[in-house]
Amino acid sequence: MGWTEFQIVPNEYNDNFRRIDENLLQLLSERKSLTKGKRYFPPKDLMEEWSSKYQMEIPQISWLLHSINDRGLPAIPNEPGELLSVLSILKKSIVNGFEYALTHSMQHENGSVVFLEIKQINNDDTIGYLRPQLLLEVEGQQEYSVRQTGSHGGGGQTSMKFLVSPRLPEVMFALIPYAAPMESPPKEVILDQEVHFGQ
Repeated sequence: MGWTEFQIVPNEYNDNFRRIDENLLQLLSERKSLTKGKRYFPPKDLMEEWSSKYQMEIPQISWLLHSINDRGLPAIPNEPGELLSVLSILKKSIVNGFEYALTHSMQHENGSVVFLEIKQINNDDTIGYLRPQLLLEVEGQQEYSVRQTGSHGGGGQTSMKFLVSPRLPEVMFALIPYAAPMESPPKEVILDQEVHFGQ
């Protein structure tokens, strides 16, 4: 196989997209000037109404509104920095047959890494993989930036990690629906071949 020149990907942007994009930018600018740096978020019943009206999932609407909320939040560092201490949280809640447990926070120099465990209470129904579309919301005396930094699990349970900046004192927590609308489903790889290890 030989080398080839890079081909320019055709851009089919047209006046229809331009009109929509300009309207979006105008509305974003108008919303930004109205919020004056404060967080405004619609109630659950309004989110449900929009979900039905616009054929979008609530986590996708939530993602969009959180993305455009201009709160002047501190930037989330790439690395949390040196580990300073561990803060025990131990808060549990049960919703629709699943137990959610915020277990602890690793208190680092530049932020906190908060750990969430989710497990199915009734194991009668076998679940292969849970796909949580959630974001941690932190309510305290100041504004916090939150980013999901990992999740893994299987068999009716999963774990999630969130990086919170600045570092946490005593605060209140909540989980809110959150999923990027253009998110591609994760690729599933089935490992079902015999494996032999040599001597």
